[in-house]
Amino acid sequence: MNNGSFNIDYLSPTGLIGFWILFIGLIFTGIMFYYVFFRLNEDKDSYKDRKRKESEKESQKEKIARLYPK
Repeated sequence: MNNGSFNIDYLSPTGLIGFWILFIGLIFTGIMFYYVFFRLNEDKDSYKDRKRKESEKESQKEKIARLYPK
């Protein structure tokens, strides 16, 4: 099989195409690292989710108050 105009050495890390593939891969990995470890840990709940959590805390306080009356 004759490769003709395409040389497989272009895909090596020191070749032109291989370098760009590695470069784009590093950028993609950095972006994924940012989203997984920083953006997902931010506290950005929706309005309904915040209300639901508040109502759950209130009901928990009421249940605790029934268990331990003053």
